[in-house]
Amino acid sequence: MSYRNEFNDTSKDVKWTFWKVVPLVFGAIVVLGVISYALGWFGEAASVAQDEFGPKAALEKYEWFKDQSARIEKSKADIMTFEERVKGIEKQYSGYGKDMAKWPPHIQVQYNSAKQTSRDDLTAIVSNYNNLVKEYNAASSKFNWVPFKTKSDKPKETIEEYIVPSDL
Repeated sequence: MSYRNEFNDTSKDVKWTFWKVVPLVFGAIVVLGVISYALGWFGEAASVAQDEFGPKAALEKYEWFKDQSARIEKSKADIMTFEERVKGIEKQYSGYGKDMAKWPPHIQVQYNSAKQTSRDDLTAIVSNYNNLVKEYNAASSKFNWVPFKTKSDKPKETIEEYIVPSDL
């Protein structure tokens, strides 16, 4: 009988310990989980801040703006070149006279083809220029790219659509 009494006493102690310790351990796990989750938010925020504002990101953004500026300047020069090419076609065919109706038919076809091709090329270059400037403007409007848009080596912030003049 003493064995049973000892077992019952020990069993009561184990039950008491179990019901006091398990909720305490469970509560500690929940509290540590909440703290870990909150620290994860701070850690992720720090990681995003470093990815967007760190030295590597700043250098990449500066280089992107520098490259974009060079592409825009190249496109401006290309537009001037292609405008001259369109005007050059007029000069090239001016020896046939002002009245195109008097030109030989094969010269009229060559002229129209050359004129249309040069206008199409100019339109493509202008479209490329407009897209480059729009990309620049879109990037410079992002809050984390703002420090780079006011540099003197960057193109103007706004763009007026370039439309191929009808007299070309």
